[in-house]
Amino acid sequence: MNKKYRNLIIILVILLIALVFIIILSNKKEQVDLTYGGWESSVYTGFHRPNQGGWSELIIVDEEGNQNLQRSIYLGQAKIDGVLAYGVETDPDVFNSSGSILQVWYDENSDEIIKMVSKNKQEEDVICVSQSLMELIMPGFETYLPSVFTPDKYHSLIDYTYDTFMTETGKTIQIAKFVDEYQTEIWVSSEVPFGVVKGVFLPTNVTVVNLRDFSLSGATPLISLSEMMNCKAGESLDLDQ
Repeated sequence: MNKKYRNLIIILVILLIALVFIIILSNKKEQVDLTYGGWESSVYTGFHRPNQGGWSELIIVDEEGNQNLQRSIYLGQAKIDGVLAYGVETDPDVFNSSGSILQVWYDENSDEIIKMVSKNKQEEDVICVSQSLMELIMPGFETYLPSVFTPDKYHSLIDYTYDTFMTETGKTIQIAKFVDEYQTEIWVSSEVPFGVVKGVFLPTNVTVVNLRDFSLSGATPLISLSEMMNCKAGESLDLDQ
């Protein structure tokens, strides 16, 4: 065989091998990308946006063993200063008659907070709350707010196991669970507004979060849309009152 052609064939073979290698890597990357957000089981497919009026109640246990009942409601959409937004109202302590209610509204496009208001249960006024004020009162408060969409920490690449859960009101749902970096077993469900079902701190086997009840519709917020729109400027807010 002519040396010139032999060298050309060698070059073509090398290029072919390189091309095959690139294709394999490309397919592998595509598979990984599809896995993130491509759920391995239909039991749990992330958090789903609730219907307007959908709600959940969580029993929250603090480090001293005290229990609060937190109730969250999905408010649906509204236009705020010309921006399409969606809102969530949270009562951090349902049985505390002197506590405060927090309502948070997010930009529909960016998911950034665009408005927050609060109301003390014993007062009529609805107060506008600045994000910077909330950060002073409760640093990192955004991570504690109920989520309409699947948080990154509950993504599809986690090695979930699956089970069922029954609320104390007799509702049975399918759940997915895993152990996070804080040694807490997290239970989540696509069937429940805001997704969270249960949290168990494994070193002490203490349940720190537990779903008491939920519904896909029917809840009425304690702060009306007009009250939110016309909130009064305020400088103080204490959700632990």
